[in-house]
Amino acid sequence: MTDLDPGAWSFPPGLSARLVGAGAVDPAVLSASERARLAGFGHDARRRQFVLGRAAARALAARRLGVAPADVDLGVGEDGAPEIPGAHVSIAHTGRTGPAAALAAVADGPVGVDLERVGPRRPDLWTRILRPDERPLLDALGGPTDDAQTLLWTLKEAVLKAQRTGFRAGGRSVRLALDEPSFQHAQARRAPPDRGLATAASGAGGWRVAFGREGRLWLAVAWADAPEGPAPR
Repeated sequence: MTDLDPGAWSFPPGLSARLVGAGAVDPAVLSASERARLAGFGHDARRRQFVLGRAAARALAARRLGVAPADVDLGVGEDGAPEIPGAHVSIAHTGRTGPAAALAAVADGPVGVDLERVGPRRPDLWTRILRPDERPLLDALGGPTDDAQTLLWTLKEAVLKAQRTGFRAGGRSVRLALDEPSFQHAQARRAPPDRGLATAASGAGGWRVAFGREGRLWLAVAWADAPEGPAPR
């Protein structure tokens, strides 16, 4: 387990995040309802993802609440998103095409996370998730490479999960921009920076997104920001 350094990731006060990969996680930390869900998964990889994600969220919430991880009241909302009384939580996992990993965050306000492994993507995926005025962002990242498109998907998914709509709201419902240092770094390399910050605007308001690379994984954490949107890039 790796706790993301709040200072290095520019997290606001009250937000913590944890990345979980290799290593055993004891399913005993799960609730009875979580163990019932776990038993219904048909694939070992999906079961491991689920345990990793719930264990990470429980560990973060336990530290915040001063209780044991198994005692955290981690439930599921009507929209299918995880919920903890008195806090906001988000969980993401990956592992269908590689080792299982999970990312979780707990915060005072709305928060969303996504975790994606870089792999083959449709060359035109960007046309489904980017608005026309976001094309300069794609160009700065080096064009529609698998790496750039995976990062863009990860950033937008984190925001859409923070506003609890997921991709059913559509990637174009979020307008994304890198902050100036990240944008200039991308332009200079013609490739995504290994770590950076982004801003986003949607009908649900404004968001900040911290992102980074962990091997072949892109991870992103989004949290509520001022209501104004990003400046055009």
